Amino acid sequence: MSKTDQAGKGDSRFIKDREDLQLVRRARAWLAVLHELGADAPDDPLFRSLTKKGKLRKYPEDRKRGQRMRPGSLNERLQVLADRAGLPYIAGQKVTSHSWRAGANTDMIAAGVTLKDRNWAGRWAEGSKTADTVYDRPHDDGESDPLAKVPLYGGPAHAAVAEAREQQEQQ
Repeated sequence: MSKTDQAGKGDSRFIKDREDLQLVRRARAWLAVLHELGADAPDDPLFRSLTKKGKLRKYPEDRKRGQRMRPGSLNERLQVLADRAGLPYIAGQKVTSHSWRAGANTDMIAAGVTLKDRNWAGRWAEGSKTADTVYDRPHDDGESDPLAKVPLYGGPAHAAVAEAREQQEQQ
């Protein structure tokens, strides 16, 4: 259930595996990391909280919420990566997990995508102006990508990515 899906029906969306994003390869690498960490049982959640060293975060046995990430985990991880890249702020604003939504929306605005289509893609309510008023954050001329400084495959994921690349090259 979410703000835009009160009935909790969910929504499937096709996302093309763009060459510059390589979402399928990255998802496979993440699944390989989960396997390496022993966290890939059928009932294990896909998104898990990791320590700064790339290990699974330990939770007390009696924890009622299970092994899933707590709400702030993604935000904390993204801020660690932004700090490592030397860019904890972009255009004077602290990098947060909402920066991902803003970046995608800002790119869609630059490409001429309509507000209606951006609302659908961002799961904002139909007719909402949030995509234009909150999540439009151009920060430069588009020539520099601050997230390019963040290592994409550090830690235990590196071996899985190298193996996936090797397999792809052999095909």
